Amino acid sequence: MYRNILAAFDASEPSQIALTHAARLAKALGASLRVAYVEVDPALYFPLMAAALPSIADVRDSVGAETLAVREAALDLLAREGVAAEFATLPLIDSHTHIADRLLSEATRMKADLVISGSHGRKGLARLTLGSEANRLLQHASLPVLIVKSHAA
Repeated sequence: MYRNILAAFDASEPSQIALTHAARLAKALGASLRVAYVEVDPALYFPLMAAALPSIADVRDSVGAETLAVREAALDLLAREGVAAEFATLPLIDSHTHIADRLLSEATRMKADLVISGSHGRKGLARLTLGSEANRLLQHASLPVLIVKSHAA
């Protein structure tokens, strides 16, 4: 059924729940699992904030530290589930590209046949102002997408 699964992960509670589902599904199906973290440089969206820091190196250092923390969280969760997976950092280098678009590009590149993502389940104004990457995944995907809702939603 599914042989190559891509799971989005950012260490948030919804992504931890989704990665747990992805790991269990991959294990049950004998599928390969690739965990993807879209690394967002805050300078893309908040150039004034980046300008206020002592140097662009400080911004890059903080982004790098966050990426390492996310990677460790993913690998710890996968170890608890007894599943091996690849971890990919996908830099977002264009402020006009959505996280979902970057994930779908990676899914195409790796020939994934399923994408799994968590959802915060925001509603109303919070959804409008914060956007919904999970919704964008569903709208733009040409392959199956499994959205795992957070228990808090």
